Amino acid sequence: PYESLHFKSEKIKIFFNEYITLKDVNQQLVISPPLKYIPTITPQGSPSKYISIKITDTLKENTTYIFNFGNSIQDNNEGNKLERFKYVFSTGDCIDSLTTKGSVKDAYNKEPKKNVSVLLYEVDENFTDSIVYKEKPSYVTSIIDTILFDMSNLKKGTYMLIALQEDINDYLFNPKEDKIGVFDRFI
Repeated sequence: PYESLHFKSEKIKIFFNEYITLKDVNQQLVISPPLKYIPTITPQGSPSKYISIKITDTLKENTTYIFNFGNSIQDNNEGNKLERFKYVFSTGDCIDSLTTKGSVKDAYNKEPKKNVSVLLYEVDENFTDSIVYKEKPSYVTSIIDTILFDMSNLKKGTYMLIALQEDINDYLFNPKEDKIGVFDRFI
């Protein structure tokens, strides 16, 4: 079920009361915290009353996970989008509930930016200023069809906030190809 606790399964099945189709799920789906191996999501391309997710990665202990489908789930008959649908579960005792939101603008021309990932890196004993080159973030969300971001289900802590515009979407900063923005203080 939605917001399950002590989650240990390798498969999730989300049921709908009518037939749906997945459109651009590979571009729209954002999993936070990011997984090393992308789960298998079916069915793609054919109408169904469910979505099946096969997790092929090891989940972290005591962590709330968010599968944000963006606008990829649509009613099969009319094409109505189920906007910003999220599936949330926790491997621990509780669902983390903190949030942060904001907008991203280009530092040079002050124009709003779309197609940007917003990343949070936990500031702990393993934190270094080169973390953006070497490690995936603790949390991630995407700005695709708006200029606003809204991150939910965050664990209490101190974080570095980053905006990253990249072609590969591996959440690692490549200075030769990517654009990066860093919030001027920890949150």
